[in-house]
Amino acid sequence: MNFDELLSIKILPDEISSSEFEIREKGIYHTPYRDEIRIFSCIKEGNLEKLIDETKNYKDNSIFVGRMSDTNIMQYRYMAVSMITLATRYAIQGGLNENDAYTFSDKFIQQIDKLNSPDEIIGYMISRIISLTNLVKSCSQKAKHSPYIRKAVIYINQNLNRKISVSQVAKHCGVSADYISHLFKKETGENMSSYIRRQKLEAAKTMIFDGFDNGKICYSLGFCSQSYFISSFKKEFGITPYEYAAMIK
Repeated sequence: MNFDELLSIKILPDEISSSEFEIREKGIYHTPYRDEIRIFSCIKEGNLEKLIDETKNYKDNSIFVGRMSDTNIMQYRYMAVSMITLATRYAIQGGLNENDAYTFSDKFIQQIDKLNSPDEIIGYMISRIISLTNLVKSCSQKAKHSPYIRKAVIYINQNLNRKISVSQVAKHCGVSADYISHLFKKETGENMSSYIRRQKLEAAKTMIFDGFDNGKICYSLGFCSQSYFISSFKKEFGITPYEYAAMIK
């Protein structure tokens, strides 16, 4: 995704920060609170399409934030941390588990601390906010599932380090493979095998953030080969693991 097409963030100039008259004259203000609420509420709703539409509305006029540091890179780091702090709180309101939200925020801040350009920081921030929005959506959908499917999803997510088959999930749930496959497809709209692969690939993204290579990721997540992992990753996200790692570094 080209993040430059999604959102433009600008910092209020120092010379207009102290004078209300100059602010009115130049027509440059902090982005209104009501507009921030519109964006963060999309995260709370788990509505990615709406989030993208809302952020694109600011492409021409930009989102303006106040100056928080005299050092440019620290300015963007502080801004990103502030954004993700608010975003995770809205995600919790939307149903995301508190521990998951705080862990998400901690990992985000650790990664932001390693980035050394405004473009890298903004790109990474937007990519993680998109991931956070999808997490909220996933939680909302899981809450509507039957006990069998909730049990299946928990089992899958707790065993991503293993090769997981539909028959193993069925055995864990105490039903037949045909029954759990049919029920899973009916309730989620997705084949269980596709869901398992997608969850493994999402876990792989986190491991890439943490600096693991393809071999370690394949071993840790039970992929049959590096070539299969790479092709699956590209099919799911549109880029290779190597390209993804380069994008976030």
